Amino acid sequence: MLRLISDYLFMGSLLLLLITFVAKGALSQGFTGVTSLDGTSGAATDLNMEHNRKKIFQLQDSLIGRIIKSYLFWISIVGLLVSIVITKL
Repeated sequence: MLRLISDYLFMGSLLLLLITFVAKGALSQGFTGVTSLDGTSGAATDLNMEHNRKKIFQLQDSLIGRIIKSYLFWISIVGLLVSIVITKL
């Protein structure tokens, strides 16, 4: 019985973790939000990334910070750890 609960908790926590990454990462900031391009593609994108490398890295760092500060992230991590502990019992 505990094994079944642990399995469901693990899968639910893993699903919540994936949803958190998608919601906080991809949906909160699109490609145009990162590169500040409005419909331009190809060589202009490469040129923009070459000139604004520091800005791109700062935006990526803030993205990781937003994910780590999210309650959903920590709830899913705790759920994963609890399911592992239940399995060891």
